[in-house]
Amino acid sequence: MNILCPVCKNLLMRKGNIYQCENRHSFDLAKEGYLNLNMHNSQNTGDNPQMIRARRDFLNQGYYSFLREEVDTLLNEEDTLIDLACGEGYYTSYFKCKDKVGIDLSKTGLKYASKHDKSTLYLLNSIFHNPLADSCADKVLTIFAPLAKEEIVRLLKKNGIFLLVRPDRDHLIELKQLLYDEPYLNETEIPEIDGLKLLQEIPIRKKEKVVGQDIRNLFMMTPYYNTTSQRDKEKLQNVDELEISFAFLIDVYRK
Repeated sequence: MNILCPVCKNLLMRKGNIYQCENRHSFDLAKEGYLNLNMHNSQNTGDNPQMIRARRDFLNQGYYSFLREEVDTLLNEEDTLIDLACGEGYYTSYFKCKDKVGIDLSKTGLKYASKHDKSTLYLLNSIFHNPLADSCADKVLTIFAPLAKEEIVRLLKKNGIFLLVRPDRDHLIELKQLLYDEPYLNETEIPEIDGLKLLQEIPIRKKEKVVGQDIRNLFMMTPYYNTTSQRDKEKLQNVDELEISFAFLIDVYRK
């Protein structure tokens, strides 16, 4: 997969642990294995270490393995794949595509991902301003992350496929019922993306007993953790187990 120099936009070539363009702009692989090509000053540095740790510990218990396996059925071994907002690489590392790139702004996440997965090149970069060449990917994937619509269309080859994974209406509803006086359902309107055609929407769900610290880790990895009052957060402290609905939608688009 062609990676462009973030300074001059010429092709980067790898020489050992260094990526360099013809103008001699050089970028070293970090000791863990990820490549920092982020040239944009931003307050957004991706998920914080606490959220990364909670998500890693929860996912490693296998609760979402059924989702990872379902996404894998939509990929091929000959695919070039870009995972936008890949985090700590739980999903990316599982896929057996011939060429994989994961992009995220969290150094904590990428350190873990690149240390444990040598089959993927992980880039520290914004998903909205990434250094990959036009039309370089057979598949682009976004799981529980903002939509970088223009970049998705730019990166896909003709007839390339974009996979969007997002929560269904009642995802984690039991957790919300425990926490909030007025639990809400998720919005599920299908996003429109200029340049892409929706082929299908695949619902996938499972109900499972979540126990102990896994309950609190699950809550900490959700976007509403930071908007929940301390009083409501404390409702989870003495909960030892909870039957929770995991409900997702996989939207499949073609360029």
